[in-house]
Order: sequence, then structure tokens, then C-alpha cells
Amino acid sequence: MKHSSSAFAILAVLASLATPATTMAADEAAACRTLDDDGSRLACYDRAAGRPAPWAAVTASAPGPAPVMVAASPPPIPAPTTRNWWTGGTYTPQTFAERWELEQGTKDGVFKIKAYQPTYVMVGNWRKDTNPNPCSPNPQNCATGQEDYMHGDAKFQISAKTKLWQDIFDTPLDLWAAYTQQTYWQVYDGKNSRPFRETDFQPEAWLTLPLKVGPEWLQWRMLNLGLSHQSNGQNDPLSRSWNRVYATFGLAAGDLSVLIKPWWRIPETGNTDNNADVGDYAGRLEVQAVLPYGANVFSATLRNNLKNSANTPSRTSIQADWAFPLYGQLHGYVQGFYGWNDSLQNYNFRNTGVGIGVSLTQWR
Repeated sequence: MKHSSSAFAILAVLASLATPATTMAADEAAACRTLDDDGSRLACYDRAAGRPAPWAAVTASAPGPAPVMVAASPPPIPAPTTRNWWTGGTYTPQTFAERWELEQGTKDGVFKIKAYQPTYVMVGNWRKDTNPNPCSPNPQNCATGQEDYMHGDAKFQISAKTKLWQDIFDTPLDLWAAYTQQTYWQVYDGKNSRPFRETDFQPEAWLTLPLKVGPEWLQWRMLNLGLSHQSNGQNDPLSRSWNRVYATFGLAAGDLSVLIKPWWRIPETGNTDNNADVGDYAGRLEVQAVLPYGANVFSATLRNNLKNSANTPSRTSIQADWAFPLYGQLHGYVQGFYGWNDSLQNYNFRNTGVGIGVSLTQWR
């Protein structure tokens, strides 16, 4: 009985202590209902319920500065791909070293067909003058009264190269071979059964020595030593041919490449030489500059005979080429020409002309 009295006394004390707190909480909850702001009202109810504020919990668990949460940025949306006819394109132009395989990382083995000179088909090839009487110093090679060809025809060229021997005897030297063919087709001359006016064939072979001489802005990158044969496959009196030994000095300046190519014609005997003076017209030096720009490729070729005398004046021929994008790797092709030797039969006939068509491969 004595113990029961003590327990009742303790419960009475606890009840007296809890009553003010309960009354105070009820009063505070009633006060919270009068608050109009949602955030303030929620914070008031948390206090009435004895729930710690969120910032207090963070402070207790991490006394350091609260981490700043940054929402992840959405990935950027790529800009729509547009094709500009002047600079558009999906490929990167080859560097000079890649085109000629001058470094170990660019060498691609042997017997693989590669582009050499441009391969194109010009459906329109116009010449200011025609040459009905092609002639050379050899009387056996003078034709008179030939068919008066039309001023407009078609012209196409195919050209490819392949490496025959790479790193000759463990040196950087490579041996190459190439074949280039130009054909002039009187496709619009239905009256005369659309004849092929002329086809010039040019096989050649050369050794390439990689170099790296000079500053980056104009660097000597290679030396080629080669042998070339060119002929038109005709019988006398229209037969023309010559053989040359040449050197090519290849220079690079950024995307611009420059090829300086002097040559020496291998002499022939007077009776069999179809065109003894071919060098005086077709030239003894060629300089070619090639510049890719976007998906366009520009090239200019200049030839000169390296003479200037009363008997043999200086003669210069110029050819300019422009390849521009059409579809995928197919390019439009424009070519302008002034001078001599636009074809081997007409090596000593000066002419001016322009052609337009499509290109399948070109300098890059």
C-alpha cells in the first residue's frame, strides 16, 4: 500500500509537467492555422510538433558548408548540318605527305591502285581553232586536208598510280608506276560517225625520296626521279611520241602543294623522230600548284620551253582546273587552257579553250 501511494505521486507530478506543454502545443497549432503563407504555416506546424527544421538536421550531420546542388545541363543540341556549295564537303583534303606517302604512318604497301592525276569526263570541250593540217619538221609527219573537226567535242582522262616497291633495301625510297590517258572524242559530229580525234597514252615510273628541308611555311618534301613515255598511237603522218627523263621537286606550304618538274627529252634519230622540236613547244619545265579549299580543288599548271632566241622564242602554256562538289565524291569540273600541246598531235599548234564536266578523282 505504501508503494502504490508513491507510484500515484510520481504520475501526478509527470501529468502536471506535461499539461502545460500539451496546452502550449495546442495553442501554437491553433496559431499556425491563422498563417496565410504556406511555407510559414508548415514551419509553424513543425515547431508545434517538435520536429527540427531541415536546416538544423543538415547542420547537425554536416557541420561544414552545405553542398550546392547544380542541376545537370542537358546535352547541347547539334546545329543542323548545312552544305555550302563553296566550302561544303564530307572529306578532309589529303596532306602532301599522305598523297605521296612520304612518312611511315602514310605508307600503304604495294600494288594498290591510287589516284594520280585527275580523272574526269568533260562533256563539253570547246576550242577556238582546229588544226586540219598537223605537221612536224619530219616530212613524213605532215598531213594535209584532214577532216575539219568540230570546235566542240568531249574529252576524258583516266589516271592511276601504284607502288611497286616500298622502302627499297630498307631505305625510304619507293618505286612507283602510273598510267594516264587523254581522249578527244568528236561525239557531236554525227555526220562523220562521231570519231575519236586522238588518244594520248602516257605510262611512267619514278623513284620517290621523302625529304623534310626548310621551314614549315614552305618545305621541300620530296624528290622524284622518273622516266616517261608519251605517244598517240597513230600511224604516220599523224604519229607523235617522245620519251623523257624528269625530276620532280615537291614543296608544301600548308594545304598548298607545288610541283616543279624539269625534264630532258631522250634524243631520237632524225628519220624516226616524228616531232624533233616537241620541246620547243610542249616545254622543258612544268610548274603545278594545287590548293584544296573546303570541298573544292584548284590547280594551275604552267609549262615553258626555257628558250628565248630569234629562232626559238619563249613559249608558255597555262592550264587552270577547278573541281567543285556536286554529290558525295562526284565533283563538277571546269578546265581552261591557253598555249601549245593541248594534245600531242597538236603539240606545235597554239589554241585557246575551255571544258566542263564531272570529276571522279582529283588532286586533294
